[in-house]
Amino acid sequence: MKDLELFHFHLERAVYILKFQDKRLIETWIHQLHINLDAGYIDSCLTAAILELSTTHPETFHWIFDKLSDWQPCSQLLESITRFALKKLIQKGFMPGQEFSFTADKKILLNENAKAVILKDTAKTDSLLLEKVLLTPQQMYALTT
Repeated sequence: MKDLELFHFHLERAVYILKFQDKRLIETWIHQLHINLDAGYIDSCLTAAILELSTTHPETFHWIFDKLSDWQPCSQLLESITRFALKKLIQKGFMPGQEFSFTADKKILLNENAKAVILKDTAKTDSLLLEKVLLTPQQMYALTT
C-alpha cells in the first residue's frame, strides 16, 4: 500500500505543478525527479497526471500538448490514441487512402463523416486525445490560412 500512496502523492504534485503552465518550472521539477526516481515511474506518473487534467482542468491539458508535445508522456499518449483511432476506423469499415490518410506530422486526415463516427460514443478523455490526432480537410485549410 505504501507504493500506491507514494504514487498518489507524486500524481497530486504533478497535477499541481502542471497547472502553473510554466515550462521552465516543469522542466526543472522533472529534472529533480530524475535524480531520485526511475524514468519509467516518472513517465507513468506524468501520464496519469495528463489524463487526470483532461477531466479536471482541460485548459492545462491542452496547454501541455501545445507546449510540451515532444515530451515522452505526450508522445506516448498520442501514439496510443493514434493506434486506437486507426483500429476504430478500420473496424468501422473505413479504407486507408480513401476515407483517411496520414499527414506529414503523423496526424490522421479524415473526412467529417469518419471523424463523427470515431468520436461517437467515445469517452471525454479519449475525445480530447482524439482531437489532437484527427484532422479534417477543413481544419487543415484553416491552419494554412
